[in-house]
This record gives sequence, C-alpha cells and structure tokens, in this order.
Amino acid sequence: MSRKISVLSQVNLLPNAQQLVAEFAGHDICFPVDSPNAEEVLVARTEDSEAILIGLSVKLGSSYLDACPAVKYVGLCGTATANVDLGALAARGVAFSNVVGYGDEPTAEFIFMQLVKLARGVGPYQWKSMPRELMGKSLTIIGLGALGKAMADLAIAYKMQVNYYSKHRKRDWEERGLQFGELRDLLPRSDVVVTSLATDVKVLGETEFAAMKNETIFVQASIGETFEKQAFLRWISRGNNFAILDYAAGEQNHQTYKDLPRVIFPRIVAGHTQETKERLGQKVLENLKSYFEKSRQ
Repeated sequence: MSRKISVLSQVNLLPNAQQLVAEFAGHDICFPVDSPNAEEVLVARTEDSEAILIGLSVKLGSSYLDACPAVKYVGLCGTATANVDLGALAARGVAFSNVVGYGDEPTAEFIFMQLVKLARGVGPYQWKSMPRELMGKSLTIIGLGALGKAMADLAIAYKMQVNYYSKHRKRDWEERGLQFGELRDLLPRSDVVVTSLATDVKVLGETEFAAMKNETIFVQASIGETFEKQAFLRWISRGNNFAILDYAAGEQNHQTYKDLPRVIFPRIVAGHTQETKERLGQKVLENLKSYFEKSRQ
C-alpha cells in the first residue's frame, strides 16, 4: 500500500527512522536538510500528499493549507507548536500530532553539566573567586512543564533550594520540596534563574533583570526568546553575572550573544542526542501509523 507522505523540512530523524518512514509510505521520500519558510517552497514539496512532516521552525497557516487541500495530517517532529496555526488546522479538519517527552531529561542533563563546569571553573569562566558547589544554592525555575520538571529533578538531586514560578501551581511538586512564588519575590534571592517556557514566551525584562542580585547565573533552556534583548545586554554587562544559553534559542540569538563576556552559548542543542533522536523517530512513526489507521476506519 502506498501512502502519500512528504517531508517539508529538516526533522532531525536518524537514517534508520527515515527508512522506516519511507517503508511505511511505500515510496521514496526526500528528507530535506534545510528549514524553509517560503510558502511556495513548502507547497512545492507537498505536491499532492495527504500527510506531511515538518520541523519546529516551519511556519504553517491558513494560506498554506488553502494551497494544499490534499493535506489531511500534519506531523510536527518536536514539541513546541508556536509556529503552527492549530486553529486553521482544526477549521479544515486536518489532523495534527506533535512529539512530547523525548528530550527534556537530556536537556536538563546538559544544562547541569554547564552549571557544574561554571561553578567549579572548568572551562573559560568560574562563577565565584573560588570553586563552588551547587548544593545549597537557590535555583528558580520559570515554567514548570516537562522541561522544568526535568530541571527540578536534577536540582533536587543536587540538594539545591528549588523555587518555581508557573501560571498554575503544582502542589505535587511542592510536596517534593519546591517553593512556589512570584518573580518579584524569587528573583532577588536566586543564585540561578532558569527559563523553561513555551516558544518565544518573554518573561524577563528590565524590571526582572534589575531584581536579580549580583553574580546571578541566568539559564535559557527554552526555544526562541524568553527575555528582552536590551534589558539582557544591560544586565550581562554589569557586575559578575553569567548566562548559559541553549542553541534551541536559535541561530540569530546565537550570533547576537555568543561572543559577549560571561555568556556560555555553545552551538549545541542541549536536547539532541542519539537516544533523543531515536525516541523522536519512534514517536513520529507511531503518530503517522495512528493517523492512517484511524483515517481508514
């Protein structure tokens, strides 16, 4: 059986997963290495496919769907849905799935590796004048979703004082020792501040950065931008503050901040490992199979 499936952008699937997707489709599939947002390119790559796979950076909305009426399923090879117009999909009866819970632990692992290196002075920077422990230090997590919880798990293991701010309180995590608070109360007493939010949700501006004490470590673990640029530039330029940024923030942000003093910004997506991509490929294929099974019933 042949199933019309197209891949429109870089989707970070390993070769064996690509082969399994092609075998399920019953025809050869091109897996692009770029992530275009020019709609004419996306439309051309779609042809008359019923199902498409896209990466996190592809923007998909009404005009694309109008140009590709054959599309009945969109598979996002990642978690964050900010670039996909879910309302437009629903209005046209187009099925949608994404992949969750496949890269949060490795992201947290990589970030804590960077925190330990900074605290101990392994690398270009050392947080304080003498090597320090993470144990006992105050860490505030902004956004206690899957990634925030993965960060909290490791912070608890390091015996840190863990605080969090979220739109919704998580009582089960408070029972594990996390302290809930408003940013105006948490930021002045935090040694480490971590943003783990949905794509491009900005929570830190001039007021928030001004509230942080000197020698704070700021960590962006989120995709896109979580802070106002000028406010961050003023903050990082004063005192002895440090920032650790994940390449998931994007190439443009990498070019903007990578060479600033006391900014640690490797060109590495923290959550991308062999195992992460294996889990991603498995779930992408499961989502595809689930759609076609349901659509044929």
